[in-house]
Amino acid sequence: MTEIKLTKIEKMINGRPLFTIEQLIANGGDHIGIVGRNGAGKSTLAHLLTGTDQDYTGQLLVDTPITYVAQIAPTQDRSGGQAMMARVRAALSQRPEILILDEPSSNLDEPHQAWLVKKLRQYHGLLLLISHDRQLLNAVTTQTWAVNQQVFKAYSGNYAAYLAQRNQTIATQQAAYTRQNRHEHDLKLAMQARKEKAQRIRKGNRRMTPNERAASRSLREDTAAKMDRSAKNLMTRAARESTVTKPFTQVGFKLVATDFPAFTGKTVVSASDLNLRNYDETLLRQTSFRLKPGERVALVGPNGCGKTTLLKAILSGRRGLSVSPAAKIGVFQQDMTALDGHLTVWQTVRAASQLPDQTIRNIMGALGLPARFYDQAVAGLSGGELVKLQLVSILVGAYNVLMLDEPTNYLDVDALDALADYLQNYPGTVIFVSHDVVFRQQVTTRTLEFKQQRLVDPDQVAIKASAPSELPLLQFKYDQMMADPMASTDEIQQLRAQIEAAKQ
Repeated sequence: MTEIKLTKIEKMINGRPLFTIEQLIANGGDHIGIVGRNGAGKSTLAHLLTGTDQDYTGQLLVDTPITYVAQIAPTQDRSGGQAMMARVRAALSQRPEILILDEPSSNLDEPHQAWLVKKLRQYHGLLLLISHDRQLLNAVTTQTWAVNQQVFKAYSGNYAAYLAQRNQTIATQQAAYTRQNRHEHDLKLAMQARKEKAQRIRKGNRRMTPNERAASRSLREDTAAKMDRSAKNLMTRAARESTVTKPFTQVGFKLVATDFPAFTGKTVVSASDLNLRNYDETLLRQTSFRLKPGERVALVGPNGCGKTTLLKAILSGRRGLSVSPAAKIGVFQQDMTALDGHLTVWQTVRAASQLPDQTIRNIMGALGLPARFYDQAVAGLSGGELVKLQLVSILVGAYNVLMLDEPTNYLDVDALDALADYLQNYPGTVIFVSHDVVFRQQVTTRTLEFKQQRLVDPDQVAIKASAPSELPLLQFKYDQMMADPMASTDEIQQLRAQIEAAKQ
């Protein structure tokens, strides 16, 4: 049963086309992923379907009411993940026939991501899932609506199947374009050769006498004219046969890590006997750790465990935390309302950096904010574009430490891969929170996990809360063993290693 049908749709924004749709059809029980770059119109399509935006041309038919969960939810005193989970639970409890979810996995920790996958697989209605979460799309969807070059098209299968189809189409088009160029090149060479031959015929042979030259002038001109017409025909043929356009490919960005302030010292951030609380809830108890220059540290743990609170505590210089004076920290936060909506995109970025204009333009273009965004008001940006604007403002700033709280939310796949590539080559220190497993695998050199009010490094010895208080006792035991002729060398070495670990 058809529940949604869109035919000959055209959506304009500020007098310019945002996207067109020749035809899209969704039936009951379909699970459709809606994908594309930030600002391409995915959320706008949802607004058209729900009726909140009726400024379009074409025919749109929706048979039953739609339940819609928008991408940015107010968090109040809850984490972003907790707020989103509450909204998704409420939507599913209504048992809607048509459900639209806009970036539902943003801010969700791994257990809640698994819960979301399970619930959406069990959902029997028509699901439209707007997401950049590759794992979620592949696990849940059976069809894909993708917007590329301002056109929405339908593809069978999940996101991985769509990518395979798109890449095959691009490869086929590229091969045809290459063959066409080679053929055009051969025709142009043949055309040039005929033109040159026509010129030689007109001039005649140098050994010809004046009488021979005069007598053959008419014949030579006729022959040369035929050669000219032949060359012109080749040109017309080349133009007629040029039907394959060069496939569009998105160029990823490579940011050169220069113009950052130098960091001196062996420790960026350290904690000693840190007790972290938020809203009368204990998040960390007597915790100690040390972050070194150049590390890319991922803070992981369930929603509400204290990841964002720890970042804020580092910035505020909470008791028990020490930040090196050499640390120049650039901060990306989840609250995108911190940007001044009255400023233009260019004014916002220009005010954040001392780099030359052209350098800033190169970075903006690479991250997906090209020249057409410069004069646009910040208030008119999509969620993903706001994320990109904040990231650009930080990346062009004079920082040697980046503190990023969920930078991957709402970014399109190209931007995610590009940001991961940049951070891999960033010469400073990165402390970040992200529930995107693929992104973490690409970027992280060290993980600190929140577990039972403790911070644990899975690749090293657990960071024990009681380490500072245990140090005197460990030292006392060590002195006793050193004085004991019966103590084994292995036991002494093990105890010494514990003491050194406790000192860090």
